[in-house]
Amino acid sequence: MKGLAHLFMGLAAVVVLLPIVVVSAAALNGGRSMLFPPQDPTLSRFAEFFLTQPVWRDAMLNSVLIAAGSAALAVLIAWPLAYGLWREQGRGAQILAGLGAMPFALPPIVFGVGLGFFWGFSGGLGSLWTGIISHAVLFLALPLVTISIGLQSIDRAHLDAAATMGATEATAFRTIIAPQMLPYTASGFFFAFVLSFNEFIVMFFVSSSAYATVTLQIFNSLRNGFTPTMAVGAITFIAVSVAVFSLVARLGDLPRLMGADQTKS
Repeated sequence: MKGLAHLFMGLAAVVVLLPIVVVSAAALNGGRSMLFPPQDPTLSRFAEFFLTQPVWRDAMLNSVLIAAGSAALAVLIAWPLAYGLWREQGRGAQILAGLGAMPFALPPIVFGVGLGFFWGFSGGLGSLWTGIISHAVLFLALPLVTISIGLQSIDRAHLDAAATMGATEATAFRTIIAPQMLPYTASGFFFAFVLSFNEFIVMFFVSSSAYATVTLQIFNSLRNGFTPTMAVGAITFIAVSVAVFSLVARLGDLPRLMGADQTKS
């Protein structure tokens, strides 16, 4: 059985890695066609994507701005919701937390169409800040979950001891809660960042072709066929995802964030 398990894991690794290898090699083509194996291998497509081609460079900048801005905004909104739910345990806090997580549970096409109508009527359609707000609302559930998990891991006996020694609620928050919550807050930020960076459907509706992220630019470039520069964009997505999740695994409690029951360990 152990041998079959190893065989299955090996086949799964091949299935996952083979497309990545093909796309990575296709990005090295010297021509304008995405071929495998690559012809006239060169790194010039990477220079086009990050430096010399304004359309790709601007799309990359937009993706980073929207991902970072929406992730930061999502964390700022999630913190009071999670903290109120943890402190009060009231029905009102539960309803607010449920409403905050609801957009993530909706089909992206439904949420995207709704936001398209909303921003169209309010006059914000096609603005970069509407993309940031839209992704913040969409991915609010991620920092909400990670922060809630972190708050649940805090030993309330420490807070009781601090109160006994005369510490105010603000002092207890600054000296006990905030330091312990840094990894969970950062994890929520990075989870929201990487999903925003890779998201296409909602951004397609709210951008209204006024600007492009990398995902939108790849879609727009399909009319000219598959090009090696598009493969560079795909490699960028993979690299950002690997880097972010590696950072979360290093800084945060990844097993707990993924739902592992650590009481059994």
